[in-house]
Amino acid sequence: MQDSLTPDETDLRLVHALQAAPRATWHEVGRSLDIDPATAARRWQGLTDAGFARVTAYPDVRLWAKDHCNAFIELDIEPNAREHAVEALSRLPQIVSISIISSGRDLFLTVLTPDLATLSQVVLHRLQRLPGVRRTRTHTVTTVYGEGNHWRLGALEPQRRGQLAAQPQPSGSRAVWKDHHREVLRALDDGRRPAAEIAARTGKSGSTVRRWLNEMVDGRLLSLRCEVAQPITGWPIATTFWARVPPDELDRTATRLTELPEVRLCAAVTGADNLVMTLWLRSLGDIQRLEVELARRLPALTLTDRAVTLRAVKRMGCLLDETGLITDVVPIDPWASS
Repeated sequence: MQDSLTPDETDLRLVHALQAAPRATWHEVGRSLDIDPATAARRWQGLTDAGFARVTAYPDVRLWAKDHCNAFIELDIEPNAREHAVEALSRLPQIVSISIISSGRDLFLTVLTPDLATLSQVVLHRLQRLPGVRRTRTHTVTTVYGEGNHWRLGALEPQRRGQLAAQPQPSGSRAVWKDHHREVLRALDDGRRPAAEIAARTGKSGSTVRRWLNEMVDGRLLSLRCEVAQPITGWPIATTFWARVPPDELDRTATRLTELPEVRLCAAVTGADNLVMTLWLRSLGDIQRLEVELARRLPALTLTDRAVTLRAVKRMGCLLDETGLITDVVPIDPWASS
C-alpha cells in the first residue's frame, strides 16, 4: 500500500484477482500478478485495514432462491427515525444489504431467510415494529439471474485472468445445508479465513473444516465475493431499476441483462414489476444512456421506476461508512433467531 492509502494499479489488479479466485493462495495470486507472495499478502492486508476491500461469504443466492427465501423489502420511515432503524437493521444477520435510496422510498433491504414463515417474522416482528415505520413492501425473489460475485473491476489484463480462471469449479451436484455447514458460514466473517482458524472457532479439526468447505463450494451452497469499496472502482453511482417483462420473455431478457457490465444484480420477483436490477454506473448521465440502450436492445422490457442510492449502509454483510469504505462485517446467518 502507498503511504496515502490510495490504492494504486497493483492494488486494483490484486482486487480483481481475488474477485476471480477469492480463496486463492498468495503464491497463486503473486504468480498471476508477477509480484512476490509476501507483497501480495501485505498489500491485501493494507486494503482490508483501510476498508477498501474484503472477501465475504454467504449462501449462493441463486440456489437459495430455489430452495429457501430471498426478498427485497422497501421500507418507508419517518426521517427522524431513520438513523435508529439503520443502526438496528444493520446488525440483523438475515438482512444482508441495506441502501438509503431516492424515488419515494427510504430504505431498500435484501433479506435471506430459510422459509416464508421466517421472512414473515422478520417483516412483522422486526421491521413493522420499528419506531417511525410507515409502510413496508415485500417482493419475494423467484429467480436470481446474476449477482455481485460475478462483477469484475476490470483492472486485470485478459491474459492474466486466465491464470486464475483455472480455479476448481463447483461440481454441479447440489448439496443440502446441514448444521456443520452453518457453523462454517458463521465463522466466515472473513471469506479468506484459513481453515485452521475456522477449526479453532468451531472446535473441529483443520482437515474436517477443509472437507466441509469443499463440500459447500462443490455443492454450490457457498458464494465467496471480493467486495470492493465503490468509490475506488470508477463506478461510483449505484441505481436500482424496476421493470415489467412478459412471462414468456423473462428468462431471455434477464439473461441478456446480466451480460451488461453495469448490471450487478438481476432477479425476477413477485408483483406487477417482475424484474429488479441493481447497476453500478460511472455517472448520473449514464442512467438515461442505459435506458435508451435497453429500449433498443430489449423491446420486451418496460422500465417502470428507477432510484439512485444515496448511501449504501450494508452490502452482503459488510458495514459501510458514509464514504463507502468497509468498517466492519456482520456474518450472514439466515437461520439466526429473529
